[in-house]
Amino acid sequence: MDRVTLIALLFSALGCVSIDGGAVEASWVVVTHDGRVISECSCTCPSIAKIRLQLVPTVGGDDPCATRASCQFACDLQSGATLFDIPPGTYAISLLPVDADGNDIPAGGSGTCSAGPGADPRVREVVSGRVTGLDAMMVLADCAPECGGSDNTRVCAK
Repeated sequence: MDRVTLIALLFSALGCVSIDGGAVEASWVVVTHDGRVISECSCTCPSIAKIRLQLVPTVGGDDPCATRASCQFACDLQSGATLFDIPPGTYAISLLPVDADGNDIPAGGSGTCSAGPGADPRVREVVSGRVTGLDAMMVLADCAPECGGSDNTRVCAK
């Protein structure tokens, strides 16, 4: 075997991805309820550690992302994609804020802070071997007091 063929085989072997379904890719921006950008997720109130994809099958059934770590992404990354392991089908897809303990933050939050999805779910078809992309979506949260709180004259930042 010549050197060029060997190098081509090595690079093609490194690019293999297991395909057991489709993938979902999302991007987001975290903003306050009054429309200010939150520059760091540590400035949200309640604090958002991760963003989780929620995929609700339109024909009924369970959310395949409910228990998968591969459906959760660090909030500050502002984008993420699952593995190719989402069962094909039509889903109502939304983004949920997750706290540091790994629990979904309920819409409306608790106490003086609130956070939640900033848009209605998007209905998309997941196809095996393909990436299903979402338009950029908003996640809403209050600005933490140490980052500007309710001062709507400034960006929510430390």
